[in-house]
Amino acid sequence: MPSITLVLGSHTEYMKTLKSCLLFSIALVTSIGVAAANDRSDATLKEIEITKQTDVRFPGTMRVIGVKEGHVSLVAAIGSEGELLDTLILESTRKAFTKSALKSLQEWEFSPASYDGTPLASSIQIDLSFQVDRKLAWQTFQAPGPADITRSGTEERPVTTAQFGELDAIPFPLEIVEPDISVDGTATIQFYIDELGHVRCPRIASATSLDFGETMLAAVTEWKFEPPIASGVRTNTMLRQTFSYADGELTAAEAN
Repeated sequence: MPSITLVLGSHTEYMKTLKSCLLFSIALVTSIGVAAANDRSDATLKEIEITKQTDVRFPGTMRVIGVKEGHVSLVAAIGSEGELLDTLILESTRKAFTKSALKSLQEWEFSPASYDGTPLASSIQIDLSFQVDRKLAWQTFQAPGPADITRSGTEERPVTTAQFGELDAIPFPLEIVEPDISVDGTATIQFYIDELGHVRCPRIASATSLDFGETMLAAVTEWKFEPPIASGVRTNTMLRQTFSYADGELTAAEAN
């Protein structure tokens, strides 16, 4: 598996090297693809569970104009105490469906993810299908599909999903927070880059230890990138990045 070794030195040199490494490894994602996050060897990572969900109302405004169905796909970041920290819309046919989904989500309850019984912050993908006069259908995905991107939109322009390879260019990392590493390990971090270049809804997809996984998660959360662009329009994108630290060297490689 291709990889680049990062030798921790001065902050300036670290930033330059890590940026180059990320660009290289992200480029690998576009040509090779990313395997599902649940294809891992560790069996100690317990995913988020939805313990209470309230009905999501079919928007009355959609009934009035004759719209009979809709769809919303979102990612919810859930804290270590089960609290809703953030939501990122991946797909939505209309803004009215987005508003209805987000309003209802505030009333849902979650059991947090955990590692060997220790609760930790993570994220979960939730797909909602609306049909007028029918009960809402919903489905969850702990590990969203490979490298999806999403476009924010208006009532007239639905939020849509495209492949990472359809981005006009690889988002360049602008700000990299150096991880404060105290133990050796390997971890795969899954995260989204939103239309402003901020990291959203990150999660530990796999890790050899909770300490190392949370260290890399905390660092990646603070990173910032150039806004992803698809067909000249700002968008969101999702990717997974695997990090390994041993003998004083941090390695970043394409996840598989």
